[in-house]
Amino acid sequence: MTSTAAVRHRGGAPAVPAPDTSVRYVTMGTYPDVEIAPGRSVRTIDLYDLDAAPLTEVKGLMLSLGCDQIFLERRRALLEDFVRAGGRIVVNGHVSRPFLPGLAPWRAIDHHGADDLRIVPVTPHPVWEGVDYDELLFRTGVPGTPRGAELARLGVAGFYGRGYHARVPANGTVVNAIGPYRLPLDVVLPLGDGAVLAHAGNDLHGFCDPDRSTRNLGPNLIDWLKGSLT
Repeated sequence: MTSTAAVRHRGGAPAVPAPDTSVRYVTMGTYPDVEIAPGRSVRTIDLYDLDAAPLTEVKGLMLSLGCDQIFLERRRALLEDFVRAGGRIVVNGHVSRPFLPGLAPWRAIDHHGADDLRIVPVTPHPVWEGVDYDELLFRTGVPGTPRGAELARLGVAGFYGRGYHARVPANGTVVNAIGPYRLPLDVVLPLGDGAVLAHAGNDLHGFCDPDRSTRNLGPNLIDWLKGSLT
């Protein structure tokens, strides 16, 4: 899993492609453009510069899991106005202070094995189109692309999610659930003319792997934030 600042480059350090200027990745600190997927990058904003950031031409924001939620809570009006006007926000990580309408605190799952953390698709959504959910669940440090029983044998579960949103409002949609009780893991919350996608785990784009079915997760995420996917 990549950290907030990390950008994985394969085969050395090729130049990051020209960024998509309609999407911003909000981080703790100032970093170069982040490559979300091969050929697709976005610009970053230091969270503490958000007040001064020109967002007029921006359609979508990705909030890193490490963002200061006290600061976000104090910018609730700014963020809510952005979404209500048609913007989209991806909220990654464990919410402790619900800084937007519809968000709920994160709750940990009492897990004892991979089945307790299994990702269960509930409602089709274009961001996850074509994704093999086992390739989200199990992560390996082994070269190559093990699949099926071999992936389950070598992989470790829990990076994608090990908890859930404590509640989902009536107008929210559960996209993916976790575990045998199908607790909400990925949810979409409509707000005004825009929407919030809340993922209760590590930053979503970090699971985009060009050698797996998850290769389109990053591009789909950017396109959803831009409004190209609904």
